[in-house]
Amino acid sequence: MIIEDERDLSAPIVEPIEVTTPAVGMTSNENSNFQDFLLLRYKKIRDVDAHFELRNALIEHLWEEYTNSED
Repeated sequence: MIIEDERDLSAPIVEPIEVTTPAVGMTSNENSNFQDFLLLRYKKIRDVDAHFELRNALIEHLWEEYTNSED
């Protein structure tokens, strides 16, 4: 067969590596944990200081990009 003809007989045999399963803790109140996660995430998204810092950085970038162009 073609497959037998193309096989490299001198190639090393690779043994599969066993991976240990990570320990996962179960929680009794998943709803509370999820709500806490969402609340923290919402606060990060709605950070006023970060908003103004990013806005000012964008304005500065656009100002440098379009005022220094030769076009």
